[in-house]
This record gives sequence, structure tokens and C-alpha cells, in this order.
Amino acid sequence: MTASILFVDDDEGNLVVCQAVCSGPFRVLTANNADEALVLLGNEDVGVVVADQRMPGKTGVALLEKVQSEYPDVVRILITAYSDLSAAIDAINRGKVHRYLKKPWEPEALRAELKNALEVYEMSKKLSALEIRLRETERVYALGVVAAGIGHELRNPASWIRDNVVSARAELTLLEALVPNEAKTRGHIKELADSLEDAHAGILRVLDIVQGIELPLRASGALTEQVDLSDVLRLTLRLVRAEVKRSAELQLDATAAPRVLGSSTKVGQVILNLLVNAMQAVAETPRERRTIRVSLRSEGPWACLDVADSGPGIPLAEQARIFDPFYTTKTNTGSGLGLAISREIATELGGSLDVSTDEKLGGALFTLRLPALQKVSFYGATKQ
Repeated sequence: MTASILFVDDDEGNLVVCQAVCSGPFRVLTANNADEALVLLGNEDVGVVVADQRMPGKTGVALLEKVQSEYPDVVRILITAYSDLSAAIDAINRGKVHRYLKKPWEPEALRAELKNALEVYEMSKKLSALEIRLRETERVYALGVVAAGIGHELRNPASWIRDNVVSARAELTLLEALVPNEAKTRGHIKELADSLEDAHAGILRVLDIVQGIELPLRASGALTEQVDLSDVLRLTLRLVRAEVKRSAELQLDATAAPRVLGSSTKVGQVILNLLVNAMQAVAETPRERRTIRVSLRSEGPWACLDVADSGPGIPLAEQARIFDPFYTTKTNTGSGLGLAISREIATELGGSLDVSTDEKLGGALFTLRLPALQKVSFYGATKQ
């Protein structure tokens, strides 16, 4: 809904005229004094306040000063008589009002001023939303840096535990061969061995989680790394396995294991962004119909990763804009940056990221294409 214009004047006749002149192109509200105006500002989406300077109690400037303090995005216009011109100029110089209009005003001029003021208000709201999104992005990035730091700190002690568990298991194996053939003693040794085996499996899981945390966040180097897409996919899925399990049924086809020349860090970031996007897409779908499909395949010279979901999909008219920074089809989640960053990474790696509609699931299908790593065969021909 378009924001309202609020006229404030103690003269009822003036309010009737303002409403008659402006109620066609604009949504008009009126108030007889400053207190009524402040109540309306608290309950309505008001984009512009037009106040008469000479009112009993609070003057127009005093009201607009209050509006500036409590509703800084609202555009403030003062209507003055010639004798109050100095007060209006002073109010403009001190930033309390956007413009002033002298009595008597012309209807066309008033409508033009109000149209301009509403455009200023809408732009201000967009800038405020952009600032919020940038702060959210910065906060998420900071959390990621902290997570990567924690992962780095966990790696060394976890590695020590793993090495010591491996050593203890080996010693138990030797001890079992040395002790007399007594069932009771061997039973205790077997229990210790089983416990160490469980501890070993647990610490390997911790190390996998640490690697998954570090993968999308550690600093990337030159694009000379041979990247196994199935390995990067496995590690990224470990990072969000619990979230994916809660969100939807996961269909995974990673039998193909194409390799690319690039950066596992950046590829992991793209995969993570696509998985998060898919989880958000199916959030409003009934639980029994929530499905996310991830598959790897080769397509000529390309190594491809497909991420499809059973969400509402993306209308054809919006598919061209879905990769624009800060553009999002979601109302409650998403900053509109993940897909933009992902396409930028895909382009940087010499590939592409595209969206279409998945024929089976009915939702969005994102396809990441990267140049497949070519290697020389025994006979000198190139093959994937």
C-alpha cells in the first residue's frame, strides 16, 4: 500500500480543501492538532506530513521537529504565511523540514510537491532496508569468521585425541595377544577396544565437522587446486546435515565424481548457498511434500551440480532478476545476496549458474556448470 499524506491544521476548512484536492492521487489523512497527528503517525504508514505553522499549542515547526526525532524517514513540509517565512527558512536550515509552501498554494503545485516527497520517502525506506541487509550480511560474515576460528582451534586437540585413540587401540591389540587365554580378561579388553572404537568414530566426526566449517570460510588462494565436486559436496552436506534433515527429504546422487580446476573454498560456498536457498524455498510447503534433490553429472566439457526443490518455484518473469544483488522472492528470510555471490563465484571460476523449473519436483532447479578438468590419456587424447 502507498504511504499516506497527513495534513495537520487547526482550521477544519483548510483540511477539507486539502483532502478534496489530493484525495484522488494520494491516500489522505487529516489531524486538527499536533497530538492527533502523532497518534496517527504511530498507527498508520505516513510518508509525508504537511503541517500549518500557526496552530494553538504546538506550532508546525515544533510538530515537525518531533516527527524528525521519532520518524526520521517521514518527509516534512511546512505551510506558512508570508509573515512566518523566516521561521520556515530557519526550519529548513536546521533540517527540520524538507520544503515549505507559502499560502495561498496552487493545487497543481501542491500535488507535484507531494508526489516528489513520496518518492523521497520511498527511496529513504529502500535505503534503510538496504542498510539493514548490509548489517545482517556483516553479522553473518562475522559469525562465519568466528566459526572458522573455533574450527581452527578445535583441529589440533581433536587430532591429538585421534592419534592417541589409534595408539591405544594398537596397544590393546598387542596386550590381547600377550595375556593368558582367559575369557574374563579378554572380555574386559574387548570392551575397552569397543569403547576406543566408538571414541575414534566420534573424533573423526568432530574432525569432519571442523573441516566442513573451515571449507567455505578459510581464505582462498590461487585457482590451481584440483577440486573433486563429490568430496566438496560431502563436506558441505556434513555442515548442514541436521538442518537439511529437519527441512526436507534429501535425494542425493553423487555417483558421478567430476573434477574441476578451481577453489574448493569457493565451490563449497556456492553449494552451501544453494542448499540454504532450497531449504528456505520448501519451508512453506507441507512437510510430506518437501524434497531437495542434489546431483552431480557431466555434460560435455562441463562438470555440473544440480540443486532442485519442491518449493513454489520462481516465475519465469523473475528468473532473470533472481541473481541481482538484494533481490529476493522471500518475504521473511534471505538477504538477496547468496545467489548473487554464487553466480559471481561461478563466473570467476569460468562457469555459470542458471535457474529453471524442475520438471519432476515442480520447484526451482539451479545448475552450477564448471569447466571439467581434462587429463591426458595413455594415447595422448584428452578425456574427462
